Amino acid sequence: MKRPLPPLLLLILLGTAGAQEWTRFHGPDGRGVSGAKESAFPATFGEKDWGWKKELPGSGISSPVLWGSRLFLTCEGPESGERFVLALDAATGKELWRVADTFTVYGKHQFNSFASSTPCVDADHVYLAWSSGGTMKVLALTHEGKPAWNKDLGAYQEDHGSGASPVLAGGVLVVVKDHVGPDSFIAGLKPSDGSIVWKHERQSTRTPFATPSVIRRPDGAETVLLPGNPKALTCLNAADGKLLWEVENPSPGDRPVASPVVAGNICYMSVGQGGIGKSCVAVDVTAAKPGIVWQVRKGIPYVPTAVGDGKLLYLLGDGGILTCVKAEDGSVIYTERVFSDKAYSSPVLAGGKLYCVGRSGKVAVVQAGETFKKLGGADLGEDTDSTPAIANGRLFFRTRTHLMCLPAEVARP
Repeated sequence: MKRPLPPLLLLILLGTAGAQEWTRFHGPDGRGVSGAKESAFPATFGEKDWGWKKELPGSGISSPVLWGSRLFLTCEGPESGERFVLALDAATGKELWRVADTFTVYGKHQFNSFASSTPCVDADHVYLAWSSGGTMKVLALTHEGKPAWNKDLGAYQEDHGSGASPVLAGGVLVVVKDHVGPDSFIAGLKPSDGSIVWKHERQSTRTPFATPSVIRRPDGAETVLLPGNPKALTCLNAADGKLLWEVENPSPGDRPVASPVVAGNICYMSVGQGGIGKSCVAVDVTAAKPGIVWQVRKGIPYVPTAVGDGKLLYLLGDGGILTCVKAEDGSVIYTERVFSDKAYSSPVLAGGKLYCVGRSGKVAVVQAGETFKKLGGADLGEDTDSTPAIANGRLFFRTRTHLMCLPAEVARP
């Protein structure tokens, strides 16, 4: 039997991947942390501080992803049943290309979007997974915007729409088609042509909207952690879809919207309903038989994904309250209000600062660590539910109609 990973070794492995690129929702492995040295962004900023500001051709709540000098983003088009995939120059905001995608309009939650799922990107392609009518499709584009492949995964049934984003792990593209209807599953697709490598059948009692997180093991293997109900967490070997372990959901009637996040040897996830986080679990992923090691009862996010720096977890509640807990045991260090606003965007951590974004565009910047200190903030000027992205000395904020680039302090004249 394989020995469990030492927590310190696991932390080192999690902290070294993807320092320069931001290739998926919530950054490298879903942690929401920029490990690059140039991630020293200002705590207070305004219009004069933008490196560039770009008006978008439509709305959306998906996040930008980046590879090298290129940024990729999705938008709803102005016409019904129209979406766009955009490529921008990350340094200037110049639009490089735009690809239109038509779809059949479907029912969704009033706060959801037809451009809600965040793309993921590697050296070859940009990958998208989104709904059209009552089906789910996955497509890949080259970095020049040329179609590479298109895959129909079949029926997808959910009145609130869709939202889980695809991720790359173990040499496959992991897509969540977990829903309340028939033929529900998680799939691993071959990135080169979209063919199905494996399928893990799973039927949730309520559709999850969460994006998987990834763990990289010392032997080179990668595992994906998927939240759901009635199982709180499912861990699959990414390369072949083999089930490694599962943990029961203590609140099986609630749905996961926030994605799981790993801090040290702990994976944290939360579930809820009606716009309120109801319960959460913390699982020791290095244990021989992983199980729930702690739960907190207050300050539980429903929509925002948590962020962790190894020893600490930061939980931004939907009502604008930030709770800091110790990752190892869940003990609460502080609970403080950061803004009088709702929050659906997930916080990110860069240069020792937490960037928390409210629905009206208010940004609160908080010092990372056990002592609460609000360092500053900003006003983006319009509503947003999109999570920021960080790469190559730039912090990107997406509002309903604009994308803004904030350069790191070292890059300022």
